[in-house]
Amino acid sequence: LGAQMSVIDSSSENQALMSSSDPFYHFRESLEERIQVLETSISSYLLLIKTTNTSTSSEYKQQKKNIKKLLKSAESTLKDLSSTIRVVENDRTQFSHIDDSELEKRRHFVTSISSKLYNLKSSTTSDQVTQKVKADEVAHVRSQAGGLGASTKSERDNTDFIVNQKAGATIMMRQQDEALEELDGAVDRVGNMAEAINVELGVQNKMIDELGEDLDEAEARMGMVMGKLSKLLKTKDGCQLWTIITLTLVLLVLCFLVFYIP
Repeated sequence: LGAQMSVIDSSSENQALMSSSDPFYHFRESLEERIQVLETSISSYLLLIKTTNTSTSSEYKQQKKNIKKLLKSAESTLKDLSSTIRVVENDRTQFSHIDDSELEKRRHFVTSISSKLYNLKSSTTSDQVTQKVKADEVAHVRSQAGGLGASTKSERDNTDFIVNQKAGATIMMRQQDEALEELDGAVDRVGNMAEAINVELGVQNKMIDELGEDLDEAEARMGMVMGKLSKLLKTKDGCQLWTIITLTLVLLVLCFLVFYIP
């Protein structure tokens, strides 16, 4: 029984060690945390839409922006998680410790979490949400426009048409502004990456310059050594000098093999 318990403990330790070094578990844990935060944020966001005027609420706009960031972060982590599975699939020999059953469990987890993420994202753009946002915008435009002096049914119908068109245009402009903000953020990120690359290139160029200087110095020293050898051996033939140096090295190796290796 003691031996069995020892084997079980050893197996558990090995599994724990594999889990800590396997990137799949790292990305899975990170994704689960992001999904949990996303679920809470979307629940609060949908409740806010039902209980507030979205056309004038700054909290609605802030929560919408925050949810977009959370969705992008979760989708990025999901891609990283999927890539760990593809790496294992492409080289089963190297990852023989991950059997087919474990690999299938990982595929199933990715599929289920992808479906869950899709449903969460869809809930933020559902027909109910879209209709509520548009209704709030129409009400806001109507409150600003008033009746526009309409007295007959035809005039009121025209007024409703104008109000709906203006509300739709306002919503479209707001969406375009949000898209431009996202584009601006992407441009900033690209700029930061370019700056980091430029700094890295500067460091590497400096290292290359220093390496060139070291090589020049080594070449100068080698020239001095070769010059002294040529004086010592009374020859300036480079081939002869390198032949002598090579033979000397071979002699030293042979001496070492003879005297120090039994």
